Amino acid sequence: MTTRSCIVSFLTAAAAAALAMAPAAAAPAQPGATRPRIDLDAVQGLLAVQRLDGWLLYDFRGQNPIAQELVSPEGHQTRRWFYFIPAEGQPVALVHKIEAANFARVPGRKIEYAGWRELDAGLRELLRGSRKVAMEYSPQGAIPALSRVDAGTFERVRRVGGVKIVSSADLVQYTKAIWGDAGRKAHAVAVHHLVQIRKEALAWLAREVRAGRDVTEWDLQQRMYRAYAVRGLEGEPPIVAVNANAADPHYYPTREAAAHIREGDLLLVDMWAKSLDVDRGIYADMTWMAYVGSDVPNRYVRAFEVVAKARDATVAFIDGRIKRRRVVRGYEADQQARSIVAAAGFGDKFIHRTGHSIDTDVHGAGAHLDDYETHDTRPLVRGAGFSVEPGIYVRGDFGVRSEIDVYVGARGVEVTTPVQREIEALLR
Repeated sequence: MTTRSCIVSFLTAAAAAALAMAPAAAAPAQPGATRPRIDLDAVQGLLAVQRLDGWLLYDFRGQNPIAQELVSPEGHQTRRWFYFIPAEGQPVALVHKIEAANFARVPGRKIEYAGWRELDAGLRELLRGSRKVAMEYSPQGAIPALSRVDAGTFERVRRVGGVKIVSSADLVQYTKAIWGDAGRKAHAVAVHHLVQIRKEALAWLAREVRAGRDVTEWDLQQRMYRAYAVRGLEGEPPIVAVNANAADPHYYPTREAAAHIREGDLLLVDMWAKSLDVDRGIYADMTWMAYVGSDVPNRYVRAFEVVAKARDATVAFIDGRIKRRRVVRGYEADQQARSIVAAAGFGDKFIHRTGHSIDTDVHGAGAHLDDYETHDTRPLVRGAGFSVEPGIYVRGDFGVRSEIDVYVGARGVEVTTPVQREIEALLR
């Protein structure tokens, strides 16, 4: 990368961070309109920094959750729709006539279409005067979470609108991926509930094992999952895996195939959920290791010490960069963790990225800590959060992972979930 491109990249990230941390300014809206999910002033400022003529959000039947969340139409949409945020002026929506009512409370002017000719005409009107626009597109599919616009629609917009299309990656970073004050509170609530569910479940497991009663991975998982509903959480059933099953990072027990949990077993529990009773719940995601016994075997201890060291070094690296007001990119954070695991001789046993963005989706729209599955060059931005979760997986034997959540604040990073220092011995 040239010196000039480095400077431009840094200024873009810095400007975007400043915009993201500015007080929200709602777009002028018609009477009865909903408050937009998008801070129009901040987005238009970032469009100016990036020299873009606008951001074109598109969805068809929910294939673009980014557009769905930010625009938030009502009801159920079965037809294609576009929402254009220009660098200057008010947004414009292009919607099908049979679903126009779903967008009545969405800020901005509306263009309605029915047939494909009207769709093309609407696109031309929408993009008139624009030369370069952003969409949820990732060149070469480099960031799958951003590849939400199908190739045919990409071609249609480019042909009909006569525009160059670039990735909306930075725009998404400073909109959907930003937690906000309410999101931080919702995240903290979810963390509290998950911690209590985990503590109760492991205490129950210890009692059952001591009493000689039969418990399977499925039993423990379902007990925890039922507690989600009791505490007002939504999420998928947690991962509960013992011994060799823990070597599969996304193992999922079933009633028919779940392993029994017995004394002497290594146990991995991975939980993720968000609050149901808030407007914009931010996920909490954490992994905890336990041993069903009193003395944890040395090979488990050593493996956990390695992942804990990698976890802490990664957080320290990110925190140091943020405090010095230096850009830190997702792939750089992944390299930190991966180098430590590799130096300990487990490099080929660390088979996933170090962490992922967290927002209203457990795998969020912001930068991932990844130079393994993808090469994520996006910066970690203030106001957003992510997981840090290095792991070691010895196929057919055992697996360990330590996962925490991290929020990037104005003065550095904040670890928002409990930090496990050693494998918990349940029968000690």
